[in-house]
Amino acid sequence: MDRKKKEKILLQLGLIGVSLAALSLLVYFVLVVSFQNGEASIGVTMRFARQLAGRIFEEPTEEQIKTTSWIIRYGAHLGLFFVVGFATTYVGMVIFRRYYRILGVILAGLICYVLAYYTEYYKQFVEGRHFHQSDAVLNWYGGVAGIVCMVGSYFLNRLLVKLS
Repeated sequence: MDRKKKEKILLQLGLIGVSLAALSLLVYFVLVVSFQNGEASIGVTMRFARQLAGRIFEEPTEEQIKTTSWIIRYGAHLGLFFVVGFATTYVGMVIFRRYYRILGVILAGLICYVLAYYTEYYKQFVEGRHFHQSDAVLNWYGGVAGIVCMVGSYFLNRLLVKLS
């Protein structure tokens, strides 16, 4: 095996290693945030909601603060799992090459589904937290949106490469 081929293989293995490490840290973050106790979780959200509502409204009412909190929580579900879906799809597409990329996308979808449902399911065992099916669905939608964006960017990149 010549030197250039060895360097290319080492570069690919390094990219896979870095991608897996970054994905592992992201999943760890999701689990840490998901398993905070209820008081800590709502405290952070409400503190941020009060600050945000204070910037939007001159003197926010409790109803406006609660609505802002609701938007923040739902946005966090969608946003966090969007990143998870995007990252898992990226890693799956880096690991699996050529026609096997579809396997990487399917595995990313499976990982997102398992994380989306089970992070919510296990919240019922955390003090002050509860299982909400709507939150699991939001997690899943965010993951699917991330997967679709990653796959779309892959095909757009392929199209641009062919056109140039």
